[in-house]
Amino acid sequence: MILPVVKKILVACLLVSMFPSTLLASEITIRPFLIDAQLAPRESKTEVITLTNDYPTRKAVLFATVNEITIDSVGEIKEFVSPVMTDRTNTVTSWIEIGRGRIEIEPGETVEVPITIKTHPFAEPGEYHVFIGLVEASKRNVAEAIALAGDADGVIVKVVIADERKDNLKIASFLIDRFVTGDESKYINIEVENLGDLPASPQGEIIFYDSRGVEVDSIEVNGSGVIIEPGETAILETTVPLDERLGRYKANVSLQYGLNQRASLFDTTYFYMLPLHILLGLFGVIVAVSLAITLLFRRVLLANEYDETEGDVLLYVKDGHDANPQEHDIDLTNKPQ
Repeated sequence: MILPVVKKILVACLLVSMFPSTLLASEITIRPFLIDAQLAPRESKTEVITLTNDYPTRKAVLFATVNEITIDSVGEIKEFVSPVMTDRTNTVTSWIEIGRGRIEIEPGETVEVPITIKTHPFAEPGEYHVFIGLVEASKRNVAEAIALAGDADGVIVKVVIADERKDNLKIASFLIDRFVTGDESKYINIEVENLGDLPASPQGEIIFYDSRGVEVDSIEVNGSGVIIEPGETAILETTVPLDERLGRYKANVSLQYGLNQRASLFDTTYFYMLPLHILLGLFGVIVAVSLAITLLFRRVLLANEYDETEGDVLLYVKDGHDANPQEHDIDLTNKPQ
């Protein structure tokens, strides 16, 4: 705090010794006191500063100076920097166009000094402040020194660049294996595209529901804060937290993002939990039941199998019957011919 004050005192003393006429009480009326411009990148606006010479007999000679300033409790004025040496996207002094020649005003007369604010095509959003000094001096370098010391009258210009960049994310895919059988198939991949103008770090959660619609678990998404740049795509990875549960489940993902305005993304997918040991158990039961049914079926078939002895016809020959067989009759005596 002491050094700036000492600097100002030294500058003032130097100016008094070299140019005593420059520090006389000014009789120049400057209007307006403040110019407030709200612009977009590549936009321009022209304002007029009115100067009136209130001296009764003396002509006033002024120079316009442009300095970026910081509006705070100290009221610090920053040194003017040539636009060619700065990043013009955030250097407000390079957006100001005002005549730098001598401004001569006859006694009692009024002149208008146009000032044009032309923002950079890629101006960074924010609030900027400029001090347009209208300084009575014999030379430009003297006027700039007076303005830099904070001893000049002038106009404060506030330029507000609205942030018109947009946040726009899209969930391209939300994938979980259709059948989750073990740890190797529990991976969840959420592919997110950044279609906006700002980097974004979407964060949220996945909520899991069973087949009855009852919430059974949840898991955080992008807790590490992965940032997706404009035009890029990122894969947000996590895993299914469910374990030892058999059934059909629904997963709802909800992500929030945005700097200028908060927005949300939603998506849903379905999957089946089929733990491997349960599958093996079910497979064993199915095999056992299949074998039992096969054996039972085979037993029934064997029980009903055709018996050849049941087709024989028993013939009985009565003893003492002396038949007179004919040629066409069957000989049942079993005698040799």
